[in-house]
Amino acid sequence: MTEKSETTKQVDPSFKPLMRNLSLELAIYAPLVTAYFFIFMRFAKEPLVRLYHEMPVLYAIVAGLVVVGQGVLLGALTSWLLRKIGLR
Repeated sequence: MTEKSETTKQVDPSFKPLMRNLSLELAIYAPLVTAYFFIFMRFAKEPLVRLYHEMPVLYAIVAGLVVVGQGVLLGALTSWLLRKIGLR
């Protein structure tokens, strides 16, 4: 009774394109997030600090909305750029 060793793994053929798309998304998304951070902090720092000290509950709500908005906006922008490049 000879059993085949299950240690030999087969590589999924979609693995290479998946890794390529992931690396491209990271290469696009990282500069966008960095630019967004510096631009947003430049213009919104003072109002957010003031809001934090004067109305912390409202600050928490605004901060949550900013995080959600950032995710939606940058995700949509990344998807649009990848479609323009022709990867999706």
